[in-house]
Parts: sequence; structure tokens; C-alpha cells
Amino acid sequence: MAEGETEKEYDTRKATEGLRERFKELTRTLIESPESPSEASLRFCQEFCQVLVEHASRWKAEEDPVPLLEAYTVAILSYAKATTCLSSECENVPRVLENLALSCVELLLSLPEHVPGALWDEFQSSVKSAHSFLQENGNTQLYMLSVMAQEPGVWTNATLCRIMSNEIPEIDKVHEFLHLEGPTLLSMRLKHLIKQNRSEKAAVLAKMCSEYPEYEGKWNFKQTYLVCLCMTKTQEDLMQEISQVDCKDALEMICNLESDGDEKAALCLCSSFLKRQLLQGDVYCAWELTLFWSKLLMRSEASADSFLEQCRKLVLLSRSVCHILFLIKVIQSEVGEVGLPVCIEMCIQALQMASSNDMDSRTTICKTISCLLPGDLEVKRACKLTEFLIQPTTESYYAVESLYNEPDEKLDDENLPVPNSLRCELLLALKTQWPFDPEFWDWRTLKRHCLALMGEEASIVSPVDTLRDTDEELEEGAAEKALTRRRSLSRMWRRM
Repeated sequence: MAEGETEKEYDTRKATEGLRERFKELTRTLIESPESPSEASLRFCQEFCQVLVEHASRWKAEEDPVPLLEAYTVAILSYAKATTCLSSECENVPRVLENLALSCVELLLSLPEHVPGALWDEFQSSVKSAHSFLQENGNTQLYMLSVMAQEPGVWTNATLCRIMSNEIPEIDKVHEFLHLEGPTLLSMRLKHLIKQNRSEKAAVLAKMCSEYPEYEGKWNFKQTYLVCLCMTKTQEDLMQEISQVDCKDALEMICNLESDGDEKAALCLCSSFLKRQLLQGDVYCAWELTLFWSKLLMRSEASADSFLEQCRKLVLLSRSVCHILFLIKVIQSEVGEVGLPVCIEMCIQALQMASSNDMDSRTTICKTISCLLPGDLEVKRACKLTEFLIQPTTESYYAVESLYNEPDEKLDDENLPVPNSLRCELLLALKTQWPFDPEFWDWRTLKRHCLALMGEEASIVSPVDTLRDTDEELEEGAAEKALTRRRSLSRMWRRM
């Protein structure tokens, strides 16, 4: 044990020396192998990875990353030296090196601000040597590590520090830094910052990347920037920031995030753009956003109640009947009957929101209510009557007549699909659309008022209804005569 060295440091040093020797042994075996170059290379790659994994399993990166960095430093240089003996026909050869480099970068990004000087010096020296070995054969897979090795620390680049401090340096310096780092390393930096809840710093860096001419329109820096804004900005500021972003571009970003497995970010971005469309009353891409939002939310929310609560919040932002109808549709799709009361609440709000001139929207709301409560005759009558009053046509008249000729039903208050108070509120919302109150009218009285609203079309309906009325009157007259006759006979028999 060296002077001043702790037992832990001694154990780590000995383990690292042992790792280096095992890699040398693997390389000797590779050189002396009687197998074909391709088979020997495959075996080397497999055993190399196994040795590294076994060694790394002794430590946890989040608790003690320094020994792991030492292991990666040894592994990278050892593998680079062995590449001259590895077959180019073995597809595992570049794959192992790529994974080794990416894993090392991820570890470096997660290191504390200060790395022991001796260890960083060794890392710099090893990476530079390994990169030189590989470059001789045209291999640049260690480029990212070589870039990081040029600095005195992982996050110490002067331009990077100024960007993350929101002290925007000269644009030439920024472009030089972004070009040197490359898109892959920058993306990894951004992911790490977001993971560490440093989204404000990530937003500044992502914005720089998205505006850099070489990266503009490429990679995913724009979507990363927008995701960071969603996490850090107030709703008012966020709406202003995303006001110029096309919803189709937003949908593409959402799909990218979902396919990458980042559903939290996808939901965050989707919610922001959906809210923007709701607040603006804009139906452009609104259905697609609503559908994506509902699917992503249901994956993240454990209960139907929490899903419905989020739907209620969105309805409060709605400026369009279409948006409310879209929300009703996804509620029915995702939670079914559990969401029926909320759907009825939304229908009431839609009725109150719909303009008196917007006949299509009002009619659609009525049809939606009828579909939601198919077993409630009184509600269906009210909906059909409302549809008729919106557009008094022969077809809508006969639909009303058909329902009013059905026998009345007695409601079972204990088995109503929605609370009775909500049902009454719905009926009241429908009745406010009417020019009269037919609550105590029979069908004949209501019919006269309906025909009066139909104009010329009433002439089509009236003759048919007159015949029906005549038939009914004849039937009633015949019944009355029969009853009178029975009464007369009864009196006559009593006299006898």
C-alpha cells in the first residue's frame, strides 16, 4: 500500500491493475488463436465485454463513479490497441467500441464537478493515445471522448459555461463550440441536464443548438428546447414562445419523443400545444392533439378520476364547441361509462357556449347527448325537439313526432346513468334554446306550434297529419258511440 493511500484506494488500484492484465491476456489469446480472424474477433469481443461487466459490477455509478472511470480508461486504451488484430468482417468490433465510448461519455457527464487531477490526467492521456491508434485506420469512434479530453473537466469549457449561465458569448465562439462538440455529444449533455432537473440551462443550450445553421432543421434540438420551455415557463410565457410553431411540426416532435420512450416529455409537449389550440379556439390539428394527449395521459395516470379531472381543466380553457366534443369522444373511448357524468357536464357547457347562429354545432351537441343517454326518453325528446327548432324540416318534425308518440316512461331514480340533478340541469340547458315551454302540453298542442314554425314545409306534413287526426277522431267517435250504446242498454235492462 502506497504512503497516504487508503485501503479503499488500494483495493481500487489493485483491481484496476488486474483488469489491465486481463485485457492484455485477452489480446495475447486473440493473436495466438487458431480460429479464423472473424471467429477469434467475435470471441475477443464477447470475453472483453464480460470481463468489463464483471469488474464494473463491483461499484455503483451513482455512489462511487471514480473506479468506473478508471475501468473505462483502461478498457478504451486496451481495446484501441487490440483493434489492429481484430477482423473488420466481425460486426461486433465497431459495435463494442461505440458502446464503450457512449457508456464512458454518459459516465463522464454524471461525474461530480471535480474529478481528481491524477485520474483526469490519466483519462486525457489514454483517450488521446487510443484516438490516435484508431485514427491511423480511419476510425473516429472516439471523437466525442477526444473532445472532452481536451478540456480540464467535463463541464469546464469556457463557451459552454457562459451559455449555461445565460451570458451569451460571441456568435463565432458559440458556433465553434457547437461544431467541435458535435450533435451527439450535445444531445447527451441536454438529456443529462434535463435528467438532473436543470431544464432552464438545458433550454438555453438547446436553443443555441436549434439555431445553429449546421443543425437547424436536423436532429431534435428544437423539440428538446420546446420540452424544456414546457417544464420551466409559466403558461402565459409558454404560449407566447410556441405561438409560431406549426402544430404539424409539434405532432412530429411528439411522435419522436414517444418512439424514443420519453412519454413524459411527449405528454408535456402535447399538453402545451393542445392548450394553445384551446385558448385560441383553433381546431387545426386539435383532434390529433386531443387523441395523443388522452393516450399519453392514460398511460401516465393511474386512475380514471385523475384523467377526468384533467379533462375538466381543459374544458375550462376551451373556446370552441369542437374541442369539447373531441374531449367527450376521448373520455368515452378511454373510461367509458365512468366518464358519462363528466360528458354530460361538457355537453351543458357546449350548449351554453354555442352561438345561436351555429346550427351545425348545436345540432351535433343534441345528437351527442342522445347517444350518451339512449335510454332516457325525456332527454331524447328534448334533444329532438331542439334539433327541430334549430332547423324545422319535415325529417326533424317526424323524428319529434315519433318520440312523443312513444308511451311515457317512469324513471328509476336509483338507477339513473347520471345524477338526477345533473339530468335536470341538462334539460334546463336544452329548454333555454326553445321559443316556448311545452312542459304541460299534449302532442297535439305541441304539433300545432311546430307546424307554425315550418313555413311551406308544413303543407307537406299537414295533410298527412290531418288524415291521422281524422282517423283518430273517427276511432274516438266510434268508441264514444259504443260506450253510449252500452250505457243505454244497461239502463233499459234495469227498467225491465
